[in-house]
Amino acid sequence: MYTPSTYNPDSQPLGHVKGYPVYLATALVAAHIVGMLLGVVAPETYFKGMSFAPGWYGSWAQVWRWVTYVFVHQPSLWFVLEMYFLFRFGMEIEKVFGRKTLARLYGGLILLPPALVTLFYFLAGSPGLPLAGTGFSHFCLFLGICFLYPRALMFCSLPWLTLKLAGSIFLGIYILSDLASRSWMHLGILLANTALTYFILRHAGLTPRFEAIQEAFRNALPSPRKLTALPAPAARRAKESSRESAPATSRYYEPKIKPKADLAPERKAVEEIDAILDKIAKTGMNSLTEAEKLALQKASTRLKDTDY
Repeated sequence: MYTPSTYNPDSQPLGHVKGYPVYLATALVAAHIVGMLLGVVAPETYFKGMSFAPGWYGSWAQVWRWVTYVFVHQPSLWFVLEMYFLFRFGMEIEKVFGRKTLARLYGGLILLPPALVTLFYFLAGSPGLPLAGTGFSHFCLFLGICFLYPRALMFCSLPWLTLKLAGSIFLGIYILSDLASRSWMHLGILLANTALTYFILRHAGLTPRFEAIQEAFRNALPSPRKLTALPAPAARRAKESSRESAPATSRYYEPKIKPKADLAPERKAVEEIDAILDKIAKTGMNSLTEAEKLALQKASTRLKDTDY
């Protein structure tokens, strides 16, 4: 669960008006309301001068249209719902990730549709989809909250309707509607803005949300074969020849009594016992002389008495 930052200046309000905090999302809502009011009092040419569609409303190089089209509104209940989306969901993103992330996200959601329409205009020679309003961008703000709080409830009275499920249902309805009406340009912009929303929030710190899908693709694709690097033929032959010519250094007997450094007087006696044990290992017990047998017996008795 993400919590709004209380120490990051980028997550704090721009200021206060009569004690009420003013965020970037609040300023954007005010700008859209001003655009709607201008559309009410301005002549009909206002919409043509602000909307975007190469070949319909002027040249694609009229760069102000790439931004002004989002402020073309008419008074309606849908406009009120869009402003709620921007105020409620945009402010939540701003509080969690900061003002710069919201500005980057909102700017990308505004500029990507004209870029795609312009690309379609050059490839197909058709004006494509005229752009006016903010249906794409504000719906993607809602999807951003669904990415942020997937397990949160859409309505408290419906404990099964999480934001993850609600966002999937609404996005699915939009996709099916575009497929039924063959609105390929609208569908492409919707999917591109959805992907842009997810990637910008991921870059800002959102944890991954599609691990199961990624794992399914990873399992479906063939696993790459691991190649073992072989040594060069000359190097391999030299290594094998050096191994064959190396003298045998293995010993079938290791001394069992090792003198300590501070027992210099006893070092000679220990070395003699080691020599006797070595002789036993090589030629057997019957090869010992009487003196060697006596020395070995004394050493054994001394070890038992001192619990060496």
